[in-house]
Amino acid sequence: MSAPPPPADLAAREPEFLQIAEDAILERFYTAAHEPIHFDRGSNGRLNAPDGSYGVLYAAAELRGAFAETFLRLPGRTLLPIDFVRKKAHVRLRVTRVLTLIQLHGYGLARVGATAETVHGGLPYDVPRAWSRALRDHPSRPDGLAYTARHDDSAMCFALFDHPPPCVVEHSRDVDLDADWFWALAERYGVGIAP
Repeated sequence: MSAPPPPADLAAREPEFLQIAEDAILERFYTAAHEPIHFDRGSNGRLNAPDGSYGVLYAAAELRGAFAETFLRLPGRTLLPIDFVRKKAHVRLRVTRVLTLIQLHGYGLARVGATAETVHGGLPYDVPRAWSRALRDHPSRPDGLAYTARHDDSAMCFALFDHPPPCVVEHSRDVDLDADWFWALAERYGVGIAP
């Protein structure tokens, strides 16, 4: 079953909100050749703008959520190519102001007329991108969306919109993921390194 489109009365609905406190730390894996704070306007992200008119930064409340969203994108993957891992890096982001996000999980789904398929469905991403646009334009003016990771539905993830002023700054980064902490995390998901 595919996800429903945003309802016509969405602007009149009262979403469920999640607040992220100022100075909270968010986790993110990113392509190491680029800067870690990147509000994506491309056509690949699930909750990106349908027309590239605004940017979205993806992050997670915990390291495992960021790992699931980055390294488990191919369902059933049990081996990570080392060259793929070497192209990635990890950053911890500090939140610079209180962020208010619309919840696209739990009670929040029914309140806006969505279903779990909205963020957990596969390609194409036309419907989730329509939801991104509709919720970004909601009268509550949210800073982004809160949802659970597609490959670990117990892990909270965030799609942050590029509303000014800036909402995150870099706290610290790890550019070498070939480390014990990374492989311990991968092992929890039954994932190892490809031979």
